[in-house]
Amino acid sequence: MKDYVYDGSFEGLLTTLFYTYKEKDSLCIYKKEDYIPSLIEEVLTIITEEDKADRVYRSLLSKLSFETLTNVYHLYLSDLPQSENLILDYIRLCYQYSATINLAKNNPIIHKVENYTRKVTLEAHRMIGFVRFREIHSGIFYAQIEPDHHILPLIIEHFQKRFSNQYFIIHDLKRELALVYNKQEAYLKDFSPEEKEKLLNFANKDGFEELFKSYYKATTIPERLNERQRRSYMPRRYWKHLFEVSS
Repeated sequence: MKDYVYDGSFEGLLTTLFYTYKEKDSLCIYKKEDYIPSLIEEVLTIITEEDKADRVYRSLLSKLSFETLTNVYHLYLSDLPQSENLILDYIRLCYQYSATINLAKNNPIIHKVENYTRKVTLEAHRMIGFVRFREIHSGIFYAQIEPDHHILPLIIEHFQKRFSNQYFIIHDLKRELALVYNKQEAYLKDFSPEEKEKLLNFANKDGFEELFKSYYKATTIPERLNERQRRSYMPRRYWKHLFEVSS
């Protein structure tokens, strides 16, 4: 068994796929941050190579399909177990049978790919409605989220268009990463707890949270509350960052 360890970037994953696609021995692929060293397995550290990553990217797009490439990217963004190895199995299957294999819904690999990618895209869609901003400084808005998957890249376009005339930061606490928009461009930035505290030390109390809670309470009809339905649309794990339902 061989363990392939890459730097965690999408380009790093594509580079790893370049080197593992034709590998005949059993192998596992890990992000560097998730890898626990083994005394038994052979460890190969993959250095990201832009040319190799580009070759794999263009091959997935031209020889397979945009749908296949998108599925690979969404699988990469998932934090589900062994997603990298599923990606390798998936592209091997697609190259063997062509991209039309995506129509074979009863195939166990295709079924698993659909299940994983659905979880990622559903959470990204939900998060668009669950982000709650507050003004922490004059004209600068900040929000905290803790998604199950790495969905920040999938919500950039929505928030950049929706709040094009505002400075904002969407902070993924789980991954210590932030989506930052400066009215000109949006980009992802490492954002540690220390940086968060430093930023919030300058925070203004704009009263928006209390106003939002008051509005929510005033418009809620207790007799019509359906907790089961609310949890199906708004899972409880997201509530801690929603002003209207947090304490």
